[in-house]
Amino acid sequence: MFGYFLIFSVIIAIARASISGHIATGTCVCVTGSTVNARHTASIHGHIIGQVHSGECFKFNGGIHTADGYTWYQLQHVNGQLAYVAGSLLQTSTASHCSISTRSGTYATGLVSQHCMQCICDLESGCRPLDCKWDVNSNSCGYLQIKQVYWEDCGKPGGSLDACSKDKHCASLCVQRYMSRYINHYGCAHNCESYARMHNGGPAGCKHTNTLGYWNHIKIRGCSANS
Repeated sequence: MFGYFLIFSVIIAIARASISGHIATGTCVCVTGSTVNARHTASIHGHIIGQVHSGECFKFNGGIHTADGYTWYQLQHVNGQLAYVAGSLLQTSTASHCSISTRSGTYATGLVSQHCMQCICDLESGCRPLDCKWDVNSNSCGYLQIKQVYWEDCGKPGGSLDACSKDKHCASLCVQRYMSRYINHYGCAHNCESYARMHNGGPAGCKHTNTLGYWNHIKIRGCSANS
């Protein structure tokens, strides 16, 4: 790498925004709770099929049900399945946050747009699943040249750094979680420039002048701050 990088409780969860009522099938919605249980059925008693996290985005599949005092929305591709999440923990977003890259696999959705993620991937590895290689005091691995401490900070998805870094969806999920965790810590703007410079220079990377060169390389690959 060029540089560093609600358990869901329907009783106590507090969302920053919410959706209610009808929305069109295919609408992109994003999670606002920090760690949210996604359920097989529209109920607080429904089987939990996985967790989704703040900033992760999914397409609405069309199912809306009211139960247990909540309006539940059925989302696509939650751990490869359809799943229900309460609308109080979701907000609508732009379609770009739910678009899928066509270059050899899919990117996880979240704060970082698919276009921005592609530019980072292109710069870091030519968007290839590179083996881990020593770089700036530690190994950098895979599509997005993730380091061990970065992978730990994003919650250790995929079982190991090596395995996750060589899986495009897992590696990009790590980046999405990392950005969601740190974007509000140092006053960084919610845009591609901040995400790229944080990926390069750590949680305060958007403030470090030594990440400007990295950002210039990202711009050469077709991304702007608003990508």
